Amino acid sequence: MEHKRRQWAERRERVKDLFDLHRGERRGVLALMVLLIGSAGWVVYEQWLRPPEEFDLSVQRKRIEAWIASRSAIQGDSVPLNLFPFDPNAIDREDWRALGLTDKQVDGIERYQSKGGHFRTKRDLGRMYSIRPEQFALLEPYIQLPDSLPGKGPRRYERPVNGRDERRNEVEDGSDRAGPMIREPAQYASQVPRSVEVNTADTAALIALPGIGPAFARGIVKYRDLLGGFVSLDQLGEVYVLKDKPDAVLKLKQLLILDTLAVKRIPINTCTVEELAAHPYVRWKIAKPIIAYRSQHGPFKQLTDLQGCAAVDAEVFRKLAPYLSVE
Repeated sequence: MEHKRRQWAERRERVKDLFDLHRGERRGVLALMVLLIGSAGWVVYEQWLRPPEEFDLSVQRKRIEAWIASRSAIQGDSVPLNLFPFDPNAIDREDWRALGLTDKQVDGIERYQSKGGHFRTKRDLGRMYSIRPEQFALLEPYIQLPDSLPGKGPRRYERPVNGRDERRNEVEDGSDRAGPMIREPAQYASQVPRSVEVNTADTAALIALPGIGPAFARGIVKYRDLLGGFVSLDQLGEVYVLKDKPDAVLKLKQLLILDTLAVKRIPINTCTVEELAAHPYVRWKIAKPIIAYRSQHGPFKQLTDLQGCAAVDAEVFRKLAPYLSVE
């Protein structure tokens, strides 16, 4: 029992020794405790008690607005597109703006026209420096001009009288000195190929053209009806019987003309998924996402809204836009 009391006495002495500090050590411990308590109080204040600081964002806002203005200047202050069939020689400034052109671009076109410039083919508009290539790609299907100029027809041959090229010369009294010119029969003139409008022609009209047989004619009409009409003669290369015949396509483009007003457009806001999927450029893989997007976001206000659908990339939109309407 005595032994245990001695052990407890020794332990108490050890505890006393731990807290038996001289004056300098006590000051150090006190300073450390004050520092720890102050640090803990600062953390509590910053984390929970400090009121939120209000920042002046006017400077940052001005910088952002200046950056947006500079980007708009670089990109030409583009405006939303409202595509429609047009003749670039006959529309006014407001129509150009509705097609997505900026004032600077319209100024360039008007300067070109004021100097006597005239657009004869679709490519003529694409050669304007103010029209960007991606912008022309969107406008091209709606331009009501031929893809290329038709070739010059063969010169009319006149057979001279008696083997000599004696042309008619009328003297002052009206008499004919050399006699009438003998012309070739009219059958030669009838052999000159005539241009046929591909969006309204039937197979008989196409077969009447040189180089187009029944198979080509049926293939062109069948694919045209699936599309709803051609918007570019380059689409002839998509016809199944012409896919591996570039020379035939090139010859056909010289014999055919195009009227884009005859193209049948699908009302994108009212069509069913079956009607949309029937188009060769859509099918079910794209039709279903478009209709689902319309159901979720409401009717499309303009055709460019289609690009909000993940299934409609830039290439699909370029090909499909001429066959849709938001009416």
